[in-house]
Amino acid sequence: MKKVLDTLHNRRPRCMKARPTQPDERAFNLFHLHWNIPRVIDLLVLAIVATTLILMLVRPWGVAEAWVAATGALAMLAIQVVSLDAIPHLIGQTSNVLLFLAGMMLLTGIAERARVFELLAEGCVRLAHERGHVLFINLFVLGAVVTATLSLDVTIIMLTPIVYALTSRRKLDALPFLFSCAFVANTASLVLPVSNLTNLLVFERFDLGFGAFASVMWWPNLVAAISNLLIFLWIFRHRIPGRFSADDADGNAVVIAIDRWMIVSGLVLTGTLVGIFAFGLANMPLWWASIGGAGILAVLAIINGRINGAQVVRDLSPGIFVFIVSMTVLVDGFQRSWLDGRKIPLPDTVPGAIVAGIAGGAIGSNIVNNVPMTVLALSLIQQAHPAVQSALAYGTLVGTNIGPALTTYGSLATMLWLTSVRRRGIEVSTREYMRVSLMTVPIVLVATGATLLLVLTIGGG
Repeated sequence: MKKVLDTLHNRRPRCMKARPTQPDERAFNLFHLHWNIPRVIDLLVLAIVATTLILMLVRPWGVAEAWVAATGALAMLAIQVVSLDAIPHLIGQTSNVLLFLAGMMLLTGIAERARVFELLAEGCVRLAHERGHVLFINLFVLGAVVTATLSLDVTIIMLTPIVYALTSRRKLDALPFLFSCAFVANTASLVLPVSNLTNLLVFERFDLGFGAFASVMWWPNLVAAISNLLIFLWIFRHRIPGRFSADDADGNAVVIAIDRWMIVSGLVLTGTLVGIFAFGLANMPLWWASIGGAGILAVLAIINGRINGAQVVRDLSPGIFVFIVSMTVLVDGFQRSWLDGRKIPLPDTVPGAIVAGIAGGAIGSNIVNNVPMTVLALSLIQQAHPAVQSALAYGTLVGTNIGPALTTYGSLATMLWLTSVRRRGIEVSTREYMRVSLMTVPIVLVATGATLLLVLTIGGG
């Protein structure tokens, strides 16, 4: 009897025609949903990332990039690709970077109001002895030094307005000098981990060593800056004056009074830079030096009545930290959905790794911006063979630091620069910007990449 019942349960009699399966049957629906939900989530992730990046570029209603990125991150949380429990871990991955940035931004903000950078810029004028090309070179070198030691953000946010004021008060064509600020902030940002946020992200993830990083990137950084300078001297040869007057438009000498507060600010700033180098060489967290220096100068500023709460908030620029954390969440969601478990073919030779890093970093940065591109590249670099991992990391930095200068939206620094110059009544069209960048960036990339290859080949890095 059991055998008969089993047969009836599992088989229909031959005379009984099978009922066609209807598309609305529960079993079919469950199977269909089970099969497609993961793919739908993947497509949602792609749509969120693409929409976020487009809105960051377009900035509808003037909404800042940070809040667009935060919306994208919240969308990732909403579809549960990234869980709330993962947020502390993601913040922890970038905590050293965030703390270092906070210290440096507060420190340089106070020093800027003490007119330390303005004094340095006017020093470039005096050293030029009224020769226009020498002034251009002096200001370019100042931008390179500020970028290397204090980060490209300081060059863009603080030095650009000073250079504009310096040239305007002498009735000089400001645009060549302003372009130098924008480009030197990118091309001279390779030499130290502190020079660029992208450097810090790679430096922290792969523990490259402060001294080792500087020894590898010193020559590529120098070649990048010099090649950029030479190209600009040629591009702007008809716009940089042969001679100029060091006095202002009314014929009055420009004098920056040196007071005690300026000296104190300059000494604390210098001491902090020495501390950063010392801590870096000792393999200690760099944020200890930046937070320590910022804390000392902030306390002195409070005692002397040189700072208030609104200035602290402006110096710290909370939006930058929202942007970094949000982009980390956004990229983590993309990685979980599209990269985890997938083997990406990567080169296994040093030349191949350098070329792949530069090309991928430069192209990717001009599609998705250099900060998210660097965060995305971290997981790919980890997959590389240990023998070429450092070459791929350094090559990627060349791509993500210099490559973004090709377009007006490739890096946050360039976007900030455009906002700054337009606020001062100087309209730089995308066409004009790219006329300069297309003559500059490819040459600088090739020269820098070749130098990096020589350094790693000769030094065995």
